[in-house]
Amino acid sequence: MYFRPISILSLAALAAAAPTCDRTLNSTVGLYTVQPNDTMTSISHTVSRGICDIARLNRMADAMLPLLTGEELLIPPETCTPDNSTCLILPNPTNTYSDCVAGGPHAYYTLEGDTIRYIALKLNITVEALSATAQGGVTDPDTPVQVDNFLKVPQCSPSRCTVEPLLFTYGTYKDLAEKSGTTVGQIMALNPTYNHTDAARGEGAVITLPGKCETLGGNGTVIS
Repeated sequence: MYFRPISILSLAALAAAAPTCDRTLNSTVGLYTVQPNDTMTSISHTVSRGICDIARLNRMADAMLPLLTGEELLIPPETCTPDNSTCLILPNPTNTYSDCVAGGPHAYYTLEGDTIRYIALKLNITVEALSATAQGGVTDPDTPVQVDNFLKVPQCSPSRCTVEPLLFTYGTYKDLAEKSGTTVGQIMALNPTYNHTDAARGEGAVITLPGKCETLGGNGTVIS
C-alpha cells in the first residue's frame, strides 16, 4: 500500500470530509511518506486524493511548496469530488493588484520555488511594485530568487492590520487570508519558518494571523 491507515484524529473537519456518495470509497485517514522527487501533484495522483484536500488536512501554508523526502503527510478520506484547485495561489484576471501592502510587514522571507512574480501574487501587489523594492534589482520576475533571504516589501502608509495568535487546525493560508482580510504573503511573512504541520501533531500549530488589513485616509503613499 502507498499509505497506511491511522486512528481517527480529533479534527472536526474530518467528519465533514468523509465521503457519502459512494460507500466503497476509503473512509480512513492514512499516512504517506514523501519519496524523492515527490510533489503534491504526483502524490495526489498516487493516492487518488485532491491536492487541496491533502493540503488542508496538513494545514499547509502553500500547497505548492517543495516537500522534504522522508516527511509524512496525512492522507484524507476519499471523496467523490476531489479538490485540486481552490487552495492554489493563481492569478485572477478580475483582481485588482495594489502598489503596496496594507499594514505590513516590512519584509518577506523567501522560500524555495519563489519568484518575484509569485511573491507579488501572494502579497496581492503588482510585479512592478515588488521589483522596485527588491534588493539588488530584478531583471526577470520569473527567475527563482535566493532562498532564505529577506525581501523588502512596499508598504501603504498610513495603513494597519490587526494581529492575533491562531491555533491552525485545518485549511491553507489562502483559506485564512480570504476569511481574515489579509493576503497569503502577509501570513507567510509573519510565520517565516512554517510550512505545514507535522503529521504527528494532530492538534495543529499556533501561528500569528494578521487580519482586517486596510489603508487609512485618502492620500496614502508607498514607503519602503
